[in-house]
Amino acid sequence: MKAELHQFLDYCSTHPDSKVRYIASDMTLALHSDASHLSEPHSKSRAGGHFYLTKNNSNDINNGAILTLSKIIKHVIGSASESEVAALFYNCKAAIPLRIALQEMGHPQPSTPVITDNSTAEGLINRTMIPKRAKSYDLRFNWLKCREAQRQFKLIWKKGKLNRADFHTKNHPVHTYKQERGQYVLAPAA
Repeated sequence: MKAELHQFLDYCSTHPDSKVRYIASDMTLALHSDASHLSEPHSKSRAGGHFYLTKNNSNDINNGAILTLSKIIKHVIGSASESEVAALFYNCKAAIPLRIALQEMGHPQPSTPVITDNSTAEGLINRTMIPKRAKSYDLRFNWLKCREAQRQFKLIWKKGKLNRADFHTKNHPVHTYKQERGQYVLAPAA
């Protein structure tokens, strides 16, 4: 915990003028979900999410993040698609209070678009694939199917390079962080 705090404070010290850009929107919640399978010590996986507000029927605008999730999945996961389902579960679970808050502020929420880059996870939830029984992820899998049946979420598959949560799940070299930083914060004018 101390290392992350020091890293955050170092970042704030190095980039004191960083800004996040928010574009006018219809206040519709959207999120990108991703997982990195077995990328952490002790055979753990990492879940990541990028939550932002968008316009109705358009989840492609690059609006500033209102929440970023980057979390180690505490269970050892058997496959990449199971890691993706776990990441979808964590992200959708975190989206529920955001949806409620937006609704209470007077912004009705249609099905929240959830972008994933794993076609197997998307196919299992959208029922275009038949799952094999795996008790280790039945709870998460059934919870996601239930929430989608209630039309709270709409899972959408897109290529990995278009998934903004991918950045938060991987360990990258410094030059990648510098290159990708512009996607998430505005550099000060020179």
